[in-house]
Amino acid sequence: MNIKIISAGAGSGKTYRLTQELVKSIREGTRPDGIIATTFTNKAAAELKERVTIKLLEEGLIEEAHSFNNALIGTVHGIGVQLLKRFAFIAGVSPKVDILPDDEHQSIFNKSLVSILSEDRIEAMELLVRKFDLVNDRSNYDWRSDVRRVADLARINDFTEVDLQHSKTKSLTQLFQFFGEAEPDGKVLEQKLLSEIKLTRVALKNNTKDATKVTQDGISALNSIEKRYAVSGSFKWHDWVSLSSLKVSKKSEDLVEGLWWAAGRVDNHPQLREDMSTYVGLIFDMAIDAIDAYADYKRRRGLIDYGDMETHIRELLKHKEVASVIAEEIDLLMVDEFQDTSPIQLDIFWKLANLVKTSIWVGDPKQAIYSFRGAEPALMEGIVDVTGGIKKENILPFSWRSREDLVNFTNVIFTKCFENIPEERVALIAKRTPSEDPKGMENGIIHWVLNNEDKPKGVIKKDWVQMAMAFSLQQWLAENHVFLPKGVKEPRAIQPGDVAILYRTNLEVTNMSRALNMAGLDS
Repeated sequence: MNIKIISAGAGSGKTYRLTQELVKSIREGTRPDGIIATTFTNKAAAELKERVTIKLLEEGLIEEAHSFNNALIGTVHGIGVQLLKRFAFIAGVSPKVDILPDDEHQSIFNKSLVSILSEDRIEAMELLVRKFDLVNDRSNYDWRSDVRRVADLARINDFTEVDLQHSKTKSLTQLFQFFGEAEPDGKVLEQKLLSEIKLTRVALKNNTKDATKVTQDGISALNSIEKRYAVSGSFKWHDWVSLSSLKVSKKSEDLVEGLWWAAGRVDNHPQLREDMSTYVGLIFDMAIDAIDAYADYKRRRGLIDYGDMETHIRELLKHKEVASVIAEEIDLLMVDEFQDTSPIQLDIFWKLANLVKTSIWVGDPKQAIYSFRGAEPALMEGIVDVTGGIKKENILPFSWRSREDLVNFTNVIFTKCFENIPEERVALIAKRTPSEDPKGMENGIIHWVLNNEDKPKGVIKKDWVQMAMAFSLQQWLAENHVFLPKGVKEPRAIQPGDVAILYRTNLEVTNMSRALNMAGLDS
């Protein structure tokens, strides 16, 4: 197996390097139509194909350029569909492969999930959600999303029911390693906590030396929890957690030590283990049943989705006839963005690499963004280790895209975040120096300080931060700062459309958009 791994950070000239690699390989005898190249987007595939074709034509390799049009270049799923169509009969599927689109697949899976949600299951989960206080003013938690997440990860990794049952058991075993030894009777713990609540509340009220707001808030919290217990006869698990870290002023900390200790013993409560076991067990059991229902739906209608396609391709590569054909026809495998491949995809690439003459894999753990689809960047480092590391000449050292101050700024952040990776694979050297910037361009890093004391009373902090950001941006844009767009010789004033604001969730994006609109900026 001959795998060349290239480390390519953002803006380091990856597409240029890949073009050079493919052209050099073709020049040295690789059949242009004997290449498989996977990219993460159709746009990236089209750009790579165009650049290689142009380069071949520039070098007078007319025949090779024409033959290169028959190379398999596209997304993992696009190439997978082509291979599945070709070997459909061996795979046991229709040669007219029709893959379910992602949106349709998700809709059908959601219906399959609904079909296995019995009334008993729903009631049990809703009770546990209340006990764990998972739905409140701070959270719009939906336990169904946990079921979907487990099911999606199971399908991405091709887990069987046995695998999932093992994963369920292992999850609980690892979780309970952090727990203390279970008491035989949880009521003893509850009565001790109730006693400490009453004693602590009285002690804090009688402490005339402490009239601080934080302590008064602590007394109010004790009153509320005690009243809820009087009505329901039990504590929520969240009550134990909040009581174990009840805040009071330093003047009264010695009065709450008994409470902290009693509440901190929640992990000794046998009912907590039972509730967690039930919750995790139901999540896994419903995921298993939903996967079965979804598979049955597809089977009865002769449908497959992209996950099925990947599983079929992996099984096909184990078939001697298919392996022989690929080994005979394919000379080179190129994998782009392989830090974002899922375990099944990586297994497919590994099997292909064992069949072809040469492989070129390109990746950068700093750009891993598909963990929600099952991608595991740590697998990249595993491949790097197995293949003997990355040679110095295969580490692209320069940033051709960004200004020097921005490159240095990100270097400082990334070298701290990726301490387990050699610095030469993390930090980049800026090719664009300040001397190349037009007059009037400021430092690329601006630090806005939002003073919390300016926040109006009654306004939620997160909302205030977004409004402060929006109006600060509006004011900054009005000052006519300039920049130099790519491919343009003269600088121009920065416009709202040149600005990107990144958030982790769609809800935060929506709220930020509202703030920008209020500031008169079109988002």
